[in-house]
Amino acid sequence: MFFRKKNYKNVLVVDIGSASINCFMLSVKIEGKPEISATLRARMPLLENPDLAHIERYAKKTLKEISADMVKKNAGARPEAVFVVMSAPWYFCETRLVKVSRPEPFTVDRDLLDKLISDELEIFSSKAREQFAGREGEIAVLDKEIMRSIVNGYTIKDPVGKTTKELEAAIYLSAGKKNFLDQVRDILGHFFGSVPVRTISEPLAIFKILSGMANSEEGFLVVDVGGEVTEVYLVRDGILEVVKNFTWGGNLMVRRLASLLKVDLNEALSFFKTNSSKDLKENLEKKISPSLEGVCSEWQNFLSQSLSDMGKNAPLPQTLILLGGMAGNEVLKSCANAEEFSSFTVLGKPFNVLTFIPENLEGRISLAGIDRKDPQMTLPLLLALNVSQYAGAK
Repeated sequence: MFFRKKNYKNVLVVDIGSASINCFMLSVKIEGKPEISATLRARMPLLENPDLAHIERYAKKTLKEISADMVKKNAGARPEAVFVVMSAPWYFCETRLVKVSRPEPFTVDRDLLDKLISDELEIFSSKAREQFAGREGEIAVLDKEIMRSIVNGYTIKDPVGKTTKELEAAIYLSAGKKNFLDQVRDILGHFFGSVPVRTISEPLAIFKILSGMANSEEGFLVVDVGGEVTEVYLVRDGILEVVKNFTWGGNLMVRRLASLLKVDLNEALSFFKTNSSKDLKENLEKKISPSLEGVCSEWQNFLSQSLSDMGKNAPLPQTLILLGGMAGNEVLKSCANAEEFSSFTVLGKPFNVLTFIPENLEGRISLAGIDRKDPQMTLPLLLALNVSQYAGAK
């Protein structure tokens, strides 16, 4: 049982991205809102020409450093569980749509559902190994979940015990590189002891929370702009239909600024942070803005390719939710709202671009000690809400 002699439990949440790691202690309560009691964020070194091998090495190094800092910040107090959330490029995922049709009515049972998942997992695992080709080691499954079941033409939460001639299921599967995941577990075990560790993929975690905040039947897109990778999720008809990603993130803007201003990467990063917070002097802003707009134009091209693939069979939902530390950048928001994307949407108009800041989540999670306007805290808070659902299950 999750809760024993006290009415809360401390859960450590670790979000491993392509350029940074978020680490926070979450207090999950039997009654009342979950609350983040401690939070840390560490950037990986900003490299001129990063490749996956370098990013992986620095991810492990940064995880050790931030774990040590979290132990100090909590005066040695250990969590009772750890949830690790994998962002791109650390996972591969796919939604599999399956149908079982028989001439005579049959009763759906757990064995049938388990076999459907097992059969699809075998096909998926082959694709996952190809995705991680060139990286040593095997894969490890992160998520295997039936998101939607349709029996006799009706969507139902639990099909077990229902009689039908036809069953349809949407199954979400994800996996990561086993060697890397094992090393992550070893690092966390070294600092936090032998506590239960669960590893999940970010798309499913975000889908579950945002589906309660936006209309998942009508659908929406999620664009999460990370440091090195942008992830794009399509939610439609109540399921996480497809996930795409491309190698373009906020760090590319920083590199372009460094080249434009002839400064090192760290100095360019400080300029960029100032620009995002709208405190940059007007003359410097005029010099930087064209460069930012040029880089965003590249981002638009990559995003357009993903949207084109996603919209092959039907127009895309009108709502686009922008997440990540870059979500507060006005240039990026204007790029996401570009007129040229109108051809992809169901209404033939530019996307309705939404961004969340922590205060939008008030009522769902305690914001004590949190900067209510900081867009970089939105994603950790959404992940905290998802983890509290997992961890709070009795």
